[in-house]
Amino acid sequence: MHNGIIENYLDLREHLTEMGYEFQSETDSEVLAHLINFYYQGDLLLAVSRALERVEGSYAVAVLAASSPYLVCARKDSPLVLGRGEGATYVASDVPALLPYTKDVIRMKDGEIACVYDDRVELMDLAGVPHAAKVERITWDADAAERGGYPHFMLKEIHEQPRAIRETIAGRISEINGDVRLSLGMSDEEAAALERVTIIACGTSYHAGMLARYLFARAAGLPVDVEVASEFQHLQVRPKTLLLGITQSGETADTLMALKKAKTCCMRSLAITNVVGSTVTELVNATIYTRCGPEIGVAATKTFTSQLVALILLAVRLGRARGHLTPDQARKMLIELTKLPGLVQRVLEKREEIREIAEAYADAGCYFFIGRDYLYPISLEGALKMKEIAYIPSEGYAGGELKHGPLALITDNTPVVALATCGRKIQSNIKEVRARGADVIALASEGDTDIGKVASVVIELPETRPVFSAVLCTVVVQLLAYYTANKLGLPIDKPRNLAKCVTVE
Repeated sequence: MHNGIIENYLDLREHLTEMGYEFQSETDSEVLAHLINFYYQGDLLLAVSRALERVEGSYAVAVLAASSPYLVCARKDSPLVLGRGEGATYVASDVPALLPYTKDVIRMKDGEIACVYDDRVELMDLAGVPHAAKVERITWDADAAERGGYPHFMLKEIHEQPRAIRETIAGRISEINGDVRLSLGMSDEEAAALERVTIIACGTSYHAGMLARYLFARAAGLPVDVEVASEFQHLQVRPKTLLLGITQSGETADTLMALKKAKTCCMRSLAITNVVGSTVTELVNATIYTRCGPEIGVAATKTFTSQLVALILLAVRLGRARGHLTPDQARKMLIELTKLPGLVQRVLEKREEIREIAEAYADAGCYFFIGRDYLYPISLEGALKMKEIAYIPSEGYAGGELKHGPLALITDNTPVVALATCGRKIQSNIKEVRARGADVIALASEGDTDIGKVASVVIELPETRPVFSAVLCTVVVQLLAYYTANKLGLPIDKPRNLAKCVTVE
């Protein structure tokens, strides 16, 4: 079994073909299997080690030979976790896959190779130097890896968001003096000397980073660059920069590679992740864990909203350290933050209303999501969820960008989700699309009587600070995507062509 990308597989394939090997596919995995066979003379460990010495790229491999009493596993730039059970050892790329069998895991480090027996594991490097196997006990509740009466993990995890947000906040704030207890791997003096923040992320985590761009500028007085990890050029990083990697799994290959390239150029580095002991934690000065438990559904839900909350905590922590927020300003913001789980619960109580709306537009040929300010990243997240779960082509736009091209795609009855809880400026955009025949599903604050005059349908949300309102709007767009996909009978937890943890570049 092989996960990863072998970059020099064509050269290896050519060599093996000259040696008489015949291939049944075009994959790099088959090349690796033949290469191991080329070196195999009864010692599987030696054969795998010699083969991997010739490999360029990333890999997580598990190799079995009929005559060998053990399995050989190895990893480089791609995660591999071993589970120790009763008279058995299990191999997976991520911890949740192991939870039905065991809670005792060994996280293999980069460059390690293992001989895996039923009753033991022997770790070493490629040169054969032994390594101690550190067994970690996973403390996640076993019920977290079960659906618990919900038809899908995604719906369960959407409903777990009030608890997940509480866990992200727990023990980290002081409502008395406005302090946030987060280890940044730097002193307050160093935080005050920062000149900017560079955020590296992919997919949904990238959208969290986009929201942080607005947040850090206002709360901490720090300009922010948000970079798609796969496009990141580390030479852009300036010396007095805080480098922040956001990855729910801690194993996202593009994010890890970008962090490795950039960490030598920046002042300090941080990570936000949900997985204790994941690879990203080894690359940074400090880690902020979201602590929201395992997320089984491929589409990120509770991990995303917990990332947003972690970023809010980080913004307040930096704002206080830099003197940009007064104790009273921070205290008021944190008091409101503690109320956020209850507000999310109120949004979840509107699920039947949201389900009816989603089902009414389930046959739509396309979807548009529009928002401004904090809600622009959420419009992108809403479009992503509709694409990945319901397979409906969807676009997210800043409201002011509609007139620069997207309006050409608006036709009669096109559903447009307008995130309208942050200011009245979005109303002009709603009027623009309504004039062209669109049906507008508006998300508005309770008591906003003006939105109902221009929108087709209004979903009212509790009134709160704009940045917290972004979290509430997130829950709505998650439910819209879920109920649309459910109406269409799609495989919600395992959408086609996608994986939970993207471990290849």
